[in-house]
Amino acid sequence: VGAALAQVIWRDVDLVKASQERLRDVQVIPDESLPPRELGHLRLAQAIAASFRWPAIAATHAAIIPPASDRMRTAGLYSMQLEEIYIAADQLVNANATVSTVVHEIAHHTSRAEDGQPAHNEAMTWVAAQVVRRVAHGDFDEVLKGVDW
Repeated sequence: VGAALAQVIWRDVDLVKASQERLRDVQVIPDESLPPRELGHLRLAQAIAASFRWPAIAATHAAIIPPASDRMRTAGLYSMQLEEIYIAADQLVNANATVSTVVHEIAHHTSRAEDGQPAHNEAMTWVAAQVVRRVAHGDFDEVLKGVDW
């Protein structure tokens, strides 16, 4: 029975491994090929990510991200090896989705933790608070002009 169930029910380790293999096929979308609204939202995400300087995030890209599983699409991705953030093109349609995604991915960068781990959850709260503080301080005024919430 155990062997039969192992073929049908995947272990967490196997699910994560399969997900990581799918996500290796991320395709970066060149900034200049984005429509103006999506490019503006990407610029906002890039400014937010760049404001977290230690350790620095190497880059923030628009991307075509394959689904992590058969049941779930992927809004964003953080590469711990490259220290880069990838935001799915459909998340760049409105600033709310863009900001939510970049906050989530910055939390991976700052916490070095995976989804659902307490360190990642705490980092998301901290990153969001920092973004709100920086917005109130006027740090993103230039890139906030013309964004579509």
